[in-house]
Amino acid sequence: MSEVKVTKLDNGIRIVTKSIPGINSVSSGYWVDAGSVCEKLEENGISHFLEHMAFKGTKKRTALQIAEEIEEVGGYLNADTACEVTGYHAKVLSESQHVASDILSDILFNPTFLTEELERERGVILQEIAQTNDTPDDIIFDHLQGVAFPDHALGRPILGTVESVSSFSANNLREYRRRLYCSDRIVFAAVGKVDHNEIVDRIYNYCKDLTPSEQSVVSDIAHYRGGCFADMRADLEQTHVTMGFEGLANTNPDYYTLAVFSAILGTGMSSRLFQEVREKRGLVYSVYSFLSAYRNTGLFGIYAATSPDKLEELVAVVAAEILKMQHSVQEDELLRAKVRLKSALLMSQENNSLVCEQIANQMLIFGRPISSEEILTKLESVTLDKIYGLAHTIVTSVASIITVGAGNAEHLVNAACHEGLRLS
Repeated sequence: MSEVKVTKLDNGIRIVTKSIPGINSVSSGYWVDAGSVCEKLEENGISHFLEHMAFKGTKKRTALQIAEEIEEVGGYLNADTACEVTGYHAKVLSESQHVASDILSDILFNPTFLTEELERERGVILQEIAQTNDTPDDIIFDHLQGVAFPDHALGRPILGTVESVSSFSANNLREYRRRLYCSDRIVFAAVGKVDHNEIVDRIYNYCKDLTPSEQSVVSDIAHYRGGCFADMRADLEQTHVTMGFEGLANTNPDYYTLAVFSAILGTGMSSRLFQEVREKRGLVYSVYSFLSAYRNTGLFGIYAATSPDKLEELVAVVAAEILKMQHSVQEDELLRAKVRLKSALLMSQENNSLVCEQIANQMLIFGRPISSEEILTKLESVTLDKIYGLAHTIVTSVASIITVGAGNAEHLVNAACHEGLRLS
């Protein structure tokens, strides 16, 4: 039987494991309560830079040795930075889980920030920024964050800018790490063929000397603003567009209502947007809705891309479909959306890497793991009245319309406002 266990060490580090009998692998990692939302303006991108530098050498391993040791046991090692959390994780066969723990602990707690490696990785990140800027369906989401949350860290790109990334020194990285990589901000999670007590003993040995934060790190509350932005690029065949609205925090009781709302509107082939925008009108190849939920706020949005001459029609149709969600959702649509979300949740439990990330994030956000049964109960409690109420809240917030490519932004504003959306 699968079982989730939690232990909190005296210094504040939380260890959460889930034993899944019958599989031969273990996914594990450290998740840190630190991301781009914690950065000062001049630090924009430093969370991501620090994550990259973890793989570039420690006091006991070179960058090559890190790669060789994990691959010698057939394992996989990676990391990622988000707005509110940074994760360092690995997947190995169960008999090699101690190797993964040792490497993960080493890269997280003992990076060296050698000058040669720092400069080399700076170049890598600058290339990553350039690649994002050259990719319309990547950069458009950075633009959306900036319009939705201007003058706040949540509105800045996770990768940082050319200017900020070019300015970071090893001392900057050490100071940021000292401030945020503290024991009370760290969760270690492991899922698969694991023994909780063995993992607690192992992680204790790696982390026993870590100390809690010297003072509470409180980020400013982000306030959604909204508006319009056009990144004009005449060389693109299509114009990419997002329409965003103020969403909900991941701690909001109505979060699961928003998830069902999004599924009905724009997730899957039976969704309203797919059927109306693609199947009936042939305006796009891809159209979908998405949620970005944070601890104090959130975004709800729609993404699509079409030829410039179809852009105004696309925006008008999408706006109309959003507005219809206030009064015309059918019981069969509600049921279908719930079934899709329930199925996605249950199938995700078969992937121990996904489960590991889920329970680590739950520990950071809620302070405890959230069972599938609890989530299923919340999904089941969503009603048509809740959908209608939430739809009204969304469509009466100020919309954000972002485009990358050719197209007349003024016409888009007129099309959206004509349907009834607010843009100021």
